[in-house]
Amino acid sequence: MDRLNPIYTERTECQDCYKCLRECTVKAIRVVEGHAEVVPELCILCGHCVSVCPVGAKKVRNDVRKVEHVLSTKKAVYVSLAPSFVSEFSEKEQMGLCKGFQQLGFAGVSETALGAEAVSSALAKSLSPGAVKEARTQKPLYLSSACPTAVEFIKKYQPSLATFLTELSSPLMAHAQLLKQLYGEDIGVVFVGPCIAKKREADTRPELIDAALTFQEVRDWFTEEGIALEQPGIPPSKPYSPPFVPRRSRDGSLYPLDGGMVKTILHRREVSSELFSSVSGVQEIQKALQSMDVSRLTAPLFVEILACPGGCVNGPGCTKKNGTLMKRSQVLAYHTQAPTQGTDPEGLELFYPWGIEPLPSVQVREGEIREALARVGKYSVEDELNCGGCGYDTCRQFAEAFVKKKAEATMCVSYMRKLAQKKADALLKAMPTGVVVVDEGLCIVECNRNFARLLGKEVEDLYETKPGLEKASLKKLVPFADLFETVLETGVDILEKDIRHGEKILKGSIFTVERGRYVGGVFQDITLPFIQKDRIVEQAEKIIRKQLSTVQKIAYLLGENAAESEVMLNAIIQSFGQEDR
Repeated sequence: MDRLNPIYTERTECQDCYKCLRECTVKAIRVVEGHAEVVPELCILCGHCVSVCPVGAKKVRNDVRKVEHVLSTKKAVYVSLAPSFVSEFSEKEQMGLCKGFQQLGFAGVSETALGAEAVSSALAKSLSPGAVKEARTQKPLYLSSACPTAVEFIKKYQPSLATFLTELSSPLMAHAQLLKQLYGEDIGVVFVGPCIAKKREADTRPELIDAALTFQEVRDWFTEEGIALEQPGIPPSKPYSPPFVPRRSRDGSLYPLDGGMVKTILHRREVSSELFSSVSGVQEIQKALQSMDVSRLTAPLFVEILACPGGCVNGPGCTKKNGTLMKRSQVLAYHTQAPTQGTDPEGLELFYPWGIEPLPSVQVREGEIREALARVGKYSVEDELNCGGCGYDTCRQFAEAFVKKKAEATMCVSYMRKLAQKKADALLKAMPTGVVVVDEGLCIVECNRNFARLLGKEVEDLYETKPGLEKASLKKLVPFADLFETVLETGVDILEKDIRHGEKILKGSIFTVERGRYVGGVFQDITLPFIQKDRIVEQAEKIIRKQLSTVQKIAYLLGENAAESEVMLNAIIQSFGQEDR
């Protein structure tokens, strides 16, 4: 478990369901000893695994203690608040938000959207017709670099397109520069928003950002400190203008929406009506870029890429699960209530080359894939069910992951089912007693040869033609089927019951396999000589145990008689034991 990574697995809580692996677009999960772990170097921190894990085993690194340390060591620390706060906090909560942060020790709260406005301004200038013509090599494609998860995805999984990323700092980095420009280079800056990937951004740019917290972490922190954001009895004034420093944003507040960045660029006069587009969701980005032939673009295309479907308002660090339409309307309402667009921040160093970080290529040979498939009982194409139970879309993808030590044989559902069936069949055949399992209709699901042998030659012959006697009616085979009905109805097991069947006496136990649906039975013919001998030995041992227990209570009455009884019974046991040898 790597707690330094923003997302990690709590091994003790992982239930081996592989849902995180199944849902992860880039398969940044490896299974070790049955537990699904995040692979940091493969992970793009979209946070989807955190959202879909049914037991909450995927955890987000909590940086609250780190922020507390920053607050205690720096003269002033400012919050860089993501514009999606509008859809996270109610109007009443927004009224107490800045005060709440001040109670935690922050010097002030500023909108990350101010940094977004600076980025949009720079983009508008770089995409204007004049700037494009002056560029030494005109790019046919521009991919936005505002979303850290989308950038990670391009750099790692679409490295051929990494050169098309706009070489600009993210809105958060731009905002951090602005705050330091205004309040001093020695201040602290802490991001608060819906994005887990911002934690890695803070880790890699510590000179600008001290830490990043999700909305969930902040809400928990407020609760821990007993800070209530809502002020009872104070109706929200409309429009409400939070006391953000140095001012409130306008256009930048659209950034958390799919297409919001494009709108802020088009609002700038410098840019012409070039081709613009927006794509949200990692899978949608993957599909859009895989099918794109850059050489066929007739004019420069700018694509806004956001990892979260619908935009940042649906980030994994959000606590409000309102629909995208509701969140979108809240952001738009906040935008329209904002004052007139102010002057875009200037004097910031926004140029930032993202570089290319392609993942190490591990070539897997066809022979290795075939060996991996054979390891889970798949020897032909027909054996490859592609059921997806392991988390991979196809059996070959699983085999490739197996070779790369990212998967284990036990992940293959069909293989484990067959293996379990083989083990069960082997146990049934090896058991010296008769064993049968029936369903709620008293039809046989499975039985072994010894059970058929107990019922006589006719049933044994039937077993030869139909091994297991599957779907045969138990009522037609035995006169004691009512015992099975009783256990099915009551759920109470019947243990060690003597049952007469023809000339035989069977010692049987009938037990619940699945309440109300399946019942099992184990039977032994105690009229057989070797069984009788075993039962005499067993009864003798029981008498010894009972007699010795009595001796402890009334030793003074029994005296030497107790010892004589034990000697006699032990002699019986030893005589049978010697015959067996």
